[in-house]
Amino acid sequence: MKTFSQRIFLIALFAAILLWFFTTPCLADQVTITGEVNESYQIVASGLIYEVAENELGNDLVTNYISQTVRVTGTIEEKDAVKIITVTSFKVVTE
Repeated sequence: MKTFSQRIFLIALFAAILLWFFTTPCLADQVTITGEVNESYQIVASGLIYEVAENELGNDLVTNYISQTVRVTGTIEEKDAVKIITVTSFKVVTE
């Protein structure tokens, strides 16, 4: 009976970890930044440099809009003092 209880506990723990792992990104706030795409595949906005996370929109942005000013919406996370934006939408800004 003890091993059955341990097994149930481990399954519940694993399920809780999976739930936390998959819902945390959904809880991140959407932000909008306006900046210029540089040749290093980054966005420079208000003196801050944002790395662009690899996804379909992000890859399109950094390969096809170099040296253009863009308004980008997405979620930002910081790893080792590096800001990374996961692009959910963007628009070229004409001034």
